[in-house]
Amino acid sequence: MHFFTSLFISLCLVCAIVMWSQRKEGSNAASGKVSLEFRKSQRIYLAAYLCAVIADWLQGPYVYALYEHYKFSKQEIGVLFIAGFGSSAVFGTFTGEFADRYGRKLACLMYCALYGISCLTKHSPSFWWLLVGRITGGIATSILYSCFESWLVANHNLKHFPSELLSNTFSLASSGNAIVAIASGWMGGFVRDTFDSLVAPFDLANFFCILCAGVIMATWQENKGEAGGLPTMKDPNAPSKNRTKMALLVLQRDPKVAILGITQSLFEGSMYIFVFMWTPKLEPHWKDLPHSRVFGCFMASMTLGSALIGPLQKRYSPEVYMRYLFAISAVLMAITASGVADGYTTTACFLIFEGACGVYFPSMGVVKSKYVPEEVRATIYNIFRIPLNIIVCTVLANLKTFSGLFLDTLATHKQRISNTLATHGRPKTF
Repeated sequence: MHFFTSLFISLCLVCAIVMWSQRKEGSNAASGKVSLEFRKSQRIYLAAYLCAVIADWLQGPYVYALYEHYKFSKQEIGVLFIAGFGSSAVFGTFTGEFADRYGRKLACLMYCALYGISCLTKHSPSFWWLLVGRITGGIATSILYSCFESWLVANHNLKHFPSELLSNTFSLASSGNAIVAIASGWMGGFVRDTFDSLVAPFDLANFFCILCAGVIMATWQENKGEAGGLPTMKDPNAPSKNRTKMALLVLQRDPKVAILGITQSLFEGSMYIFVFMWTPKLEPHWKDLPHSRVFGCFMASMTLGSALIGPLQKRYSPEVYMRYLFAISAVLMAITASGVADGYTTTACFLIFEGACGVYFPSMGVVKSKYVPEEVRATIYNIFRIPLNIIVCTVLANLKTFSGLFLDTLATHKQRISNTLATHGRPKTF
């Protein structure tokens, strides 16, 4: 469709111009030895992180299609998906505690191993092996969205880099995530068509897990939940062994941290629901909706939002402008939910919302780095994800029934994806 093709190209050009100007302006922000050390530290984090998210993006579009290929019923597929949700929620706290106590680098290596196991199980048509893969994949997801960021914040503080530079790394990570999402669609479609196999994208994902592990082992230094990063817990009566108890104590005594977790769960819950619902919302307005190009527009908008972090934080703190970000996002979703918006208005609302997501992720990373104590950072990050998983599962399950409308709609999406992934990517499976 010409409209979305033109829109995608225009958004990419705007992103390129903004990012180029930001890079030129920021090239003189730091100098000397500190700048060189920071850039090196930033590169080794982004190299590992982007390999990790590529592995995640490669798998999502093919999970349901593979289960259908193995002739599982909708009820069995529902159990497999629930197992992924449940394992992320149940085991997330334990992985966070493990990371804080024994090391975030070690936990990130566990991500590579667990996701690798999940990919390998896709070769088996056995329901029980696939169930094991969903469980290990769910645990790996909880590590991806907590331990990588925890390692970054602690490493940044331990090396005494200027605090304002942390947002730059978060911004690049968010932009990179959007870019590799589109690239993963190309790569996944290529290997699927080349080898004529639905398992091929999972094998490619496993390769990136191995590559990620290699980068981590070769370049990362270990850090744990110790009094080297800031802020830290200074309560001498705090339990020193059980990190989960320490984290719960922080949530009980510091309302700012608790509110931060609630805010994250609510906004990211709405984002994941949007990921699932944007297709049926746009299809009535556009004949033969080009899903891959629409997704490309979303990712370009997200990249543009991430690029605006620098100018925003020069004028306001994240705690200030994120209030308006949440309010604007709520209005945008209210407009699209009202049912009175036409196709162009709905598309515009979705694009602005994706831009807001691009602003949100780096900003939330900075805010969490300020308020979450270093000793229990990964543990608290995973606790934040528990209500998020509950919100997403509850809403999706009650669209009708998990094995009913949810899986019927998901199956329809996956069939469309199989016809378009050779062009671009598609939002990953939760």
